[in-house]
Amino acid sequence: MIKQSFAILALAAFGTLGSLPVHAEDSAPRVNHYEAKKGESKDETIAILRETNAKLKELLDGEMGEYDIHDVHSLCYTLEDALLALGGDEAKRLHKIVTDMHFSSEGQDRDAVIDYGRAYLSGIEKLLP
Repeated sequence: MIKQSFAILALAAFGTLGSLPVHAEDSAPRVNHYEAKKGESKDETIAILRETNAKLKELLDGEMGEYDIHDVHSLCYTLEDALLALGGDEAKRLHKIVTDMHFSSEGQDRDAVIDYGRAYLSGIEKLLP
């Protein structure tokens, strides 16, 4: 009787655990991230980059607290899309730096966010006319 009860409990527990991923996938939808600001032309894309770069520089020049890192994170979406829209080898290289900054911001890695941000800003100054 005890063995049978234990077997039933074990199966019930296993069955519950086995079904968790299905329920997790069917539950609340994933949180949407930030929407990138996009230009309709190359000139608009460059203007958006300049505006976003200024915001990034201001954040990097500040104290770079947790909320600032969150703000950098939100800017990354626009920077990544704009760099892809520009195209070219240098824009691709800068895109990689921004992607690294993006992932660092998700991990709240303050020093990495600052380092990648400064590297990006240094490179973008040479790219934009």
